[in-house]
Amino acid sequence: MAEPITVEFDDEVVSVFLNRPECKNALSLGLLNALSRALTDARRPETGALILAGVAGCFSAGADLNELSGTIDDLQVDDAIGIVTRKIIEFPVPVIAAIDGPCMGGAFDLALSCDVRIADPSAFFQVPATRLGLLYNPPAILRMQRRLGRDTVFRLLVIGERFIAEAALRTVIVSRRGEQPGSYSAALDAGRQAAANLRSAVVPRKELLNAIDGGTYDEHFWQQRRRDHLSSSERQAAVLGAKTGREKK
Repeated sequence: MAEPITVEFDDEVVSVFLNRPECKNALSLGLLNALSRALTDARRPETGALILAGVAGCFSAGADLNELSGTIDDLQVDDAIGIVTRKIIEFPVPVIAAIDGPCMGGAFDLALSCDVRIADPSAFFQVPATRLGLLYNPPAILRMQRRLGRDTVFRLLVIGERFIAEAALRTVIVSRRGEQPGSYSAALDAGRQAAANLRSAVVPRKELLNAIDGGTYDEHFWQQRRRDHLSSSERQAAVLGAKTGREKK
């Protein structure tokens, strides 16, 4: 049996693929646990960006219905998704979702946890939780409403509306569309661009944005962090390198 997750390396860019094409990359517990391990393993000093994608022209159809019982036991799936989304959010460098075809249910939560979402024209987004009698995970709803606004979240979670790529772009579900069929190529270009930046500058900026999003921003702490960064040897080397490059032009 094939592994539910595959990982590829392109210099400093790590690509993690959901790999259950026979069931539209449905989020089984095995896949979610493997994804959690892959995210931990990818936290290497040399990693400059991470891409999350699905195989066979499909991001994911959401939770694996074959593993749901319709009872309180289904919380284990929510818990596993919550662990993965937290690891994505706390991943130190940019995480880019490359989305083709369906991005549904729990997979929507995974995609929204990424810093950037690039969608192929075939992509669509839907959270059919109300059809399954679910109250979606409250922390996930809080994060969705902060990022997307109540109107969009209501349409997704209460009405169960499907957002195709163009509508998703207008409502900020999607950061941008790929310019050619298949989102992975555009995501890889974005990952390479992100990986070229100074890691010591990228990491605190992502942490600052997460603190603002999560309501934990502390003015004194971040002003001190800013002063520390301004006087760091890495920044001095970067400025010197920029000056040298300008003088050579």
